[in-house]
Amino acid sequence: MRRLLACCLTLTLLGACGAAQAAPDLDYTAMSIDELLELRAQLDEVIEAKEAEESVGFYEDGTYLVGSDLPVGDYAIQERENAMFASVVVRAGKTADDPLILHKLISGQADVHLVRNTWVTFSEVRAWPLGAEPSLMSEDGAVGEGAYLVGKQLPAGTYRVAVADKAPLSSYSVYSGIVGSGKEELLKFEVLHEETELTLEAGEYIELSGAVMTYVQ
Repeated sequence: MRRLLACCLTLTLLGACGAAQAAPDLDYTAMSIDELLELRAQLDEVIEAKEAEESVGFYEDGTYLVGSDLPVGDYAIQERENAMFASVVVRAGKTADDPLILHKLISGQADVHLVRNTWVTFSEVRAWPLGAEPSLMSEDGAVGEGAYLVGKQLPAGTYRVAVADKAPLSSYSVYSGIVGSGKEELLKFEVLHEETELTLEAGEYIELSGAVMTYVQ
C-alpha cells in the first residue's frame, strides 16, 4: 500500500505542477481513512517545503504562528547589526505562560526547525527560509562564530578551525543535523587551544563558539 501511496503522491504532484500528460483519475474512495491521512500528510510536507522555498525576503522581529503567518520548515536566523540580545523563542502558545519549546541566543547565525501551530518570536534578528539567506562566508572562505548547515550554507570539505581573537573559551560542536530538529546527534565536540583541521560532510551541522573557521578544500 505504501507503493500505491507513493504512486498517488507522484501523480498528484505531476498534475499540480502542470505536467504535459495529465494524471489519470484515482479512486480515493477505495482507500482507508488511515491511508488517506498518510497521503495528505505527505502532500502537506511537499507543499510546506515549496512554500518555504518560494517565500520572498525575510521575516523581521515579531511573533508569528507557524503554518499561518510563516511556513513550516527550516530557517536561517542572522543576528542584526548592533544587536544587544538577539534571540529566537518558540512556544506551544502565544503567551509567556505557554510551554517553552526553544529559547536560543543568536551569535552570528543559527538555524532552527519550526513546526506547525507553534509560536515563534524573533528579537533583533532576521529570519530567512533556509537557503535564501545571504552567505556569511567571506571571499577567502572564512566564517565566524555561529552555526552552519554543511552542503547548504558551507561547502563540504576540510576546514582550519582556530581560536577567535580575545575569546575566553573556544570550541566547536558537530551534529548530524540542525539542532532542535529532533533528528540530530552530537558527532564531535572539541575545546580549542590551538588551530586544528576538521573535515565536514554534507548534512552535518557545526556550531562555532569563540572560534573561526576557514575552508581549505
